[in-house]
Order: sequence, then structure tokens, then C-alpha cells
Amino acid sequence: MPLTEVLSPWEVDKEDLYLGNMIGEGEFGHVVRGRLRIPEGYQVLVAAKSIRPDRMTASVVRDFEREMSTLARIHEDKEGHPNMIKFYGAVTKSEPQYIVVEYATNEDLRRFLWSLREDFKITRHKRVLERLGFAADVASGLSELARLKIVHRDIAARNVVISDRMVAKIADFGLSRDVYMSSAYERTNQGGEEELLPLKWMAVESLRNGVYTCESDVWSYGVLLWEIASFGEEPRYPSGPMHPDVCKLLELLRKGARLQQPHNCPQHLYRIIRSCWIVDPSKRPTPEELLRRSSF
Repeated sequence: MPLTEVLSPWEVDKEDLYLGNMIGEGEFGHVVRGRLRIPEGYQVLVAAKSIRPDRMTASVVRDFEREMSTLARIHEDKEGHPNMIKFYGAVTKSEPQYIVVEYATNEDLRRFLWSLREDFKITRHKRVLERLGFAADVASGLSELARLKIVHRDIAARNVVISDRMVAKIADFGLSRDVYMSSAYERTNQGGEEELLPLKWMAVESLRNGVYTCESDVWSYGVLLWEIASFGEEPRYPSGPMHPDVCKLLELLRKGARLQQPHNCPQHLYRIIRSCWIVDPSKRPTPEELLRRSSF
């Protein structure tokens, strides 16, 4: 189905979109905070994502349109899913084009975990139930993506936002390297095309063959669980560099190297984390199984 047909119910009138301060800028695009007047007659806070005019390449436009169509599919019933970022629509009939989603007041999960780490230093309170509640929220969102046969490709704490009601929601259905400068993304050449990829969050088959599936999203979810258990530390493989290239990372994984158990991480939680990193994708837990085990 043509993108224009997919997005027709979601077209936003630019006159209803009031843009404010920039809140994110990366190599390919930027995000600004704004307000959107909706049909119910009031305004809501939104984040509006667009491509930088100087980076309007075919591959960037393709990824941008893919994100639009993915969000439209998730919101086919208009309500979407409680653990996915709310999609308000897109501006496509004028330039620049924008993807318009809800604005999350509590930043992303990675930054939220950092704040909990600082709190832990003072109070020694681990706030385990709160952190694992976020893990259950993401597992619920992953389960819905699997039902819709949608692959995210970049499940990570930086791509999960926390709502004002303390609910975790999967966001950034493109790669967040589009709009946020981050050391998590490494420049690499995959399939003859230069890309910035989140190598340490990628499954073996994604690194080796560029294959992305619901099962590879589960591998990434395991890294996200590790981030939650470690209060948002950046992953580092034992005996490996902080930022390995594809070849070095594949070598480490083939030798059986995995991220080590974080300090104070319960053994049963680490077993769940490790189960997401089984080389054979068919033997990894499904999102539904992860959700059932979300009480940990």
C-alpha cells in the first residue's frame, strides 16, 4: 500500500502544529518540542521529528518513511498500545516533513536509570520493583510488536521513554542515531552502505548477515534488561574494547563472551538476561514468555 494511503488518516495540518525548542539533534535529523491542536479542541505537548535538509539522502528518507508507516500500523485502532509512544500523525504535504508523537516528560529510560543510580548512592535504596516494572512494560510493548510482525531494530534504554504516569513506552521506530548523537552507535559498512549501528545491542545474526527479526529484538531486550540491572551503564564485553567493530564483536560472541552479571543483579534475573543471548534465535524466549516472567 502506498505511504500516502497509509498516512491519509494521520495527516496533520501544519497550521495546527506550533513548534518550540529543539530537544535533540543528530547526524541525520532533529526533534523539536511543540504543541498540537487536536480535533477535540485542545492542545497537547508533542515531539516533532524531521530530517535535516542537508542529509536528505534516499536511505535517510526511506528510514523516515518506514518510521511513519510503522507508527501508523501500530495505531490502526487509533488508541495504539499503552507501552508504545503515542502517534499523533505526520506532516507530509509541505516541507519539512514531520513525525509527531507524544512528548515524554520524564526523558528516556537510560537517563532515568542514571537518576536512580545517584539516588541509590545516597539512600542505598535499589528501587528494584520500579526498575523491573519498566522491564515488564517494554516486554508488553515487544509482545504487541511481535503480534503485528513489526521489528523495531533498536530496542535499548535510550529508546524507551517514561511517561508522567511512570509507564515505560517503546519509542524511536527509526534508529535514534537519526536525531541523537550517541556513543552507542558505531560507523560501519553493512551491505555496501555506510551506517551508524548500535553494535553492542545487536544479535549475532544481525551483526553477521544484517538480519533483523522479532528474535533479534529479544536479544536487544536482553541488553536493555542488563542496562536496567546496572542502573544504565554502557555495555562493555569482558576483555573487549569499549567500542568494538563488527568483526571484533562477532569474534567475542562466537567465543561465548557475554555481558557480565551486574553488581547486585539477582541470579534469576541474570539467567533471564542470558537466555535472550542464545545464538540460535529459535531458542530465545518469546516476548510473551518474557512478559509472563516479568514479575521476576
